[in-house]
Amino acid sequence: MKDKKKFIRFLWMIPALIMCLVIGSVVAYAAMTVREEKVNFFQIGNFQTKIEEVFKEPTTISPNTSVEKKVTIKNTGSVDQFIRVMILPEIRLESGESNRLLPSKIGEEVLLDLNTTQWKLGEDGYYYYLNVLESDPSKVTENLFTKVTLKKELGQEYQNASFNLLVKVEAINCAKFAYRDAWWQGTTPNNGDLQIIDNQLAGKAK
Repeated sequence: MKDKKKFIRFLWMIPALIMCLVIGSVVAYAAMTVREEKVNFFQIGNFQTKIEEVFKEPTTISPNTSVEKKVTIKNTGSVDQFIRVMILPEIRLESGESNRLLPSKIGEEVLLDLNTTQWKLGEDGYYYYLNVLESDPSKVTENLFTKVTLKKELGQEYQNASFNLLVKVEAINCAKFAYRDAWWQGTTPNNGDLQIIDNQLAGKAK
């Protein structure tokens, strides 16, 4: 019976482990130290996709000061893929035993120079790559963004907080219409930005 309970607990841990497979870098506001984290995120069968970045760790980051961070995706598998990415910023203030999350919305507290030509934001919060990412290790997507900036008008409560930017990527093969089944529960968007994204991907599905 004890072994059965342990097995059940292990099954519940699997989704949590999958959600942890993300890539990010942490920079600090004010005079905190800086650390960077990188983890390869996603692998199913012959799907292997890698997040690549050009990032030089700063000692600190101040509001209204840009930090270079060029993010691209590489297909290291053997199947052509469609790609979508979610960007998850987090600004956390730790003081003693207290731990508080501060507002950190993209376009407000966190500013990114997003590439809106080859990438498009859908209503579901994902940034969709509008081209096929070929199964060629020499090919990568265009940059999703190249720099990160904290808003100039951040309040005093952000002093000594830490900033963490996680990038989560998902890939699906280019078969008609696998991306609709995997990402949109088999539905076809009929309005908004997802419809525009669907029109782009449908023309490239194989």
